[in-house]
Amino acid sequence: MRDTLWDGRPSRLFNVIDDFNRQVLWIEVDTWIEVDTSFPSLRVTRVLEQLEESRGLPGMIRVD
Repeated sequence: MRDTLWDGRPSRLFNVIDDFNRQVLWIEVDTWIEVDTSFPSLRVTRVLEQLEESRGLPGMIRVD
């Protein structure tokens, strides 16, 4: 997800949401954006590893 902060800087969000109960499990914010449209794979991996430690991983992941 992309947005713009109040001062005009772009911001990018990586949201992890449980589709069953719509609970937000994680929001990773990146405000130092270059000309890229995706999160680096290492950051996505780190978020999933932290979720695995705290909650366990889901049986399936859907990506939009």
